[in-house]
Amino acid sequence: MIRRLLVGVVAALGVVALAPASAQAIPVCKSGYACLYQWYADPEHTVFNGFRSIDCDGSVDSSGVQRGYLVFGQARCNPLD
Repeated sequence: MIRRLLVGVVAALGVVALAPASAQAIPVCKSGYACLYQWYADPEHTVFNGFRSIDCDGSVDSSGVQRGYLVFGQARCNPLD
């Protein structure tokens, strides 16, 4: 449930980094935020490589390859969660 919410919020934010992850610093997930990192093989973001998500409670989930073109999004955690 939280992952679906996080993915939806990140998609709505549309925060995109256009350079390959190898050529840029990976953004830090700030305290009090949930973050989603998604890597793609191409700059058009049509070939998905992998992801890493960090929930508000600090739990981390990841899958696939974490390199290529990065899309990063973050959402402020709800203090009531």
